[in-house]
Amino acid sequence: MKTFDRVRECSVAIALGLLVLAAVLGLQAGISLSAAVLALAAAIVTGAGAARRPDWRELLNRAIGSTPVGLCLFDSNLRVITSNEQFAAMYGLTGAQVRPGSTFRDILGNGLTSFGALQRLDYIDDFVRTDRVGPDPAVHELCDGRIISVSRHAMAGGGLVEIHRDITNERLAEERANLAMQALLEKQYAIDQAVIVAITDVKGIITYANDNFCKISEYAREELIGQNHRLLKSGAHGKELFQDMYRCLANGHVWRGEICNRSKSGRLYWVDTVITPQLGAEGKPISYMAIRVDITARKEAEAKLSFAARHDALTGLLNRSALVAEAKAAWQADAQAGCFSVHLLDLDGFKGINDTLGHNAGDDLLKQVASRLRSLAGDADLVARLGGDEFAIISPAGVAASASTMGIGHLIVEAMTEPFEVDHHKVNISASIGIALYPNQGSTPEDLLKKADLALYDVKAAGRNGYRLYQPRMLEAVEAEKAVEAKLRTALARGEFELHYQPILDVATRSTRAAEALVRWRHPADGLIPPADFIPVAEHTGLILPLSEWIIEHACRDAASWPAGMQLAVNVSAIQFKRGNLFDLVMRALLQSGLSPHRLQLEVTETALLEHQAEQLHMFRKLKNLGVALVLDDFGTGYSSVNYVTDFPFDKIKIDRSFVQGVHRRECSAVIASAVALAKGLGITITAEGIETEEQFGLLRSMGVDFAQGYLFSRPVPLEELAASQGWADAPAGGMLDEGRRRGGRAALGAI
Repeated sequence: MKTFDRVRECSVAIALGLLVLAAVLGLQAGISLSAAVLALAAAIVTGAGAARRPDWRELLNRAIGSTPVGLCLFDSNLRVITSNEQFAAMYGLTGAQVRPGSTFRDILGNGLTSFGALQRLDYIDDFVRTDRVGPDPAVHELCDGRIISVSRHAMAGGGLVEIHRDITNERLAEERANLAMQALLEKQYAIDQAVIVAITDVKGIITYANDNFCKISEYAREELIGQNHRLLKSGAHGKELFQDMYRCLANGHVWRGEICNRSKSGRLYWVDTVITPQLGAEGKPISYMAIRVDITARKEAEAKLSFAARHDALTGLLNRSALVAEAKAAWQADAQAGCFSVHLLDLDGFKGINDTLGHNAGDDLLKQVASRLRSLAGDADLVARLGGDEFAIISPAGVAASASTMGIGHLIVEAMTEPFEVDHHKVNISASIGIALYPNQGSTPEDLLKKADLALYDVKAAGRNGYRLYQPRMLEAVEAEKAVEAKLRTALARGEFELHYQPILDVATRSTRAAEALVRWRHPADGLIPPADFIPVAEHTGLILPLSEWIIEHACRDAASWPAGMQLAVNVSAIQFKRGNLFDLVMRALLQSGLSPHRLQLEVTETALLEHQAEQLHMFRKLKNLGVALVLDDFGTGYSSVNYVTDFPFDKIKIDRSFVQGVHRRECSAVIASAVALAKGLGITITAEGIETEEQFGLLRSMGVDFAQGYLFSRPVPLEELAASQGWADAPAGGMLDEGRRRGGRAALGAI
């Protein structure tokens, strides 16, 4: 009885020991005790004191079998004491192959083929080495790719317990975690290399800054860490932007925007910024991560494009569209400020400088003009170049608007009269300025620019080099001009024009030697309209070109019917010269009419010679070679009349009527005498126009004038009246030619 009790107590001790070992191993592996193990523990404890003796071997096998890992117990001779099904299944062994009493080598020989040859040797080496016994497991990879962890634990009195655990999934999870960590590290490295990264706490204190952040901010990392991000504030943004940012981040949302920061050296740089809040356990931000991309180059390019779109490329002043936009913004922002003034400026004589000194010199002059205008303008003024040689200044006018704006106009005119240094030349120009006031004369910048332009036009019409404030009559004059222009176009289409002729007499014989063709407009409703009422409008609008062509063609056709010694004088506008086709027009008119070129005189005013003098001289020589006579009209009214007479091949000069009307005055008489002397010296003839009295005629004849023209002899009359007064009653009306005269004209052209 005592012996049995000792055996039973020993069995209970062994079972409890195995149970504890299994529990410990299971917990180490992260495995909970199974229900069988717990039941076994209860049975052992209760069985120890029960009347019925338990089957301790069965209980032991149940304890080992319920363990989720592979267990195999060896005695001191390395024979199997017991093992569980998990051990056999792990290596594909049967229960017989691992029955109690089997040796280690039996197990190897019978079925432990899951190991490769080298792995089997490693396993044997681990098994026989006593230093391998302990808590640290050995790891083996099976042929099928599974990974097994084997740990060995010595038992008291000899023998050991071998625990086999399949850790394949754990290893795969570790590998996946390692790969993910590696990928994360690589991404972090790539991000650190490519973008600017900073982390701050919720108060904006910088806790992390990568190299790119240090580089662009020009601060060392230790200078940034612990500092508030306001260290980089540039002042380029209003507080509203940052309020919106903080409100967005505080609500746990991602914020994105473009921010301008200031580096340590004071340089401004732009970053495209994405700020992500890092949320804590309660869902509230605990830190902020900012990912930024340097967009400074893009912003600078955009700024250059924006500047170019709003400014004149040559002078750097505002262009027209920017001037209008900024003026509107200023007026809307300060609607109660009172008056604003618009000064529209046009340079007088700029084209001549551009043509004589070249476009580079002209550009330099425009830059200097812009600089002077800037120096005259105040901080609140807007200065712009509208195009060509046209500038504008818009400025607050104050209470005494009219007086102050006129004062500014005077200052600008005075500033422009000071000589300019251009390409080592002293250059003198002047300025014509039109002025308009807001809100009295317009409610928008466009309206005021139009009104100022009307005032500017009035200044130029009055002789340039001055300034004028817009007046309603200026608009009325323009509207009247537009009405005349519309009627002129209709008149050209309907053929409402006709030619009248005024005789030109030989002073010595008082006989008619030529007649000047003068256009008249016979309006169906308004009757006969004098040239002074429509010729300036025709010149200003360009309608003088088709009108001049009609005059030359019809005058030549009419003159072809006159007596052979009778010459035709036709006025040619300055615009016709500028167009450059005058020679072709004259040639066509002569060919079509049959008029001999020696009977044609072209009268030219000095304004036609002001520009492109080399080209005009070439045109003169071609006409001269054709046989056409050239007359300088309105002599004495310009600044360079004498120069033109000597530089161009004129055949005749015509003294302006203003000197003829004042022939009794010493000044006018002196001019006429000088003109006569000049003509005689050059071997050309001289005509006096506008003679109205016999006294005037007598004085002019005594001074040596060759030809005379004026109301004293005849007013301009239609062709029929001219023919009747000159005794050409048999001449065909309307300029019809007889074939003989037509052939004569063509022969004369063919001989050239």
